[in-house]
Amino acid sequence: MANYSRWDDIKKQRPGPDAETRAGIAQDLALGQLIYDLRTGAGLSQRELAERMGTTQSVISRLEEGGGARNRIDTLARVATALDRHLVVSFPEKVPAKLKDAVQVA
Repeated sequence: MANYSRWDDIKKQRPGPDAETRAGIAQDLALGQLIYDLRTGAGLSQRELAERMGTTQSVISRLEEGGGARNRIDTLARVATALDRHLVVSFPEKVPAKLKDAVQVA
């Protein structure tokens, strides 16, 4: 019988993502949830939002799942426009504890 390691054993030996990577993933997921909440709050399906943005339903699905990669500002601006919202990017010295309809990334 061959000496193979079990997948669980291999996973335990591999280091997990660092704190910065985990924070980025959490931010992507929060942004995806916000897009989902705004879309469903507007009564739109993924396909309807995609049509308003001039893209495909699979792109909307990927955005709502956290993007896989960092979302680009131009894509987020198209989401905001399609939902009759505004996208605000700010670099304030002090950030409020909670922003309405926002994901805080810093």
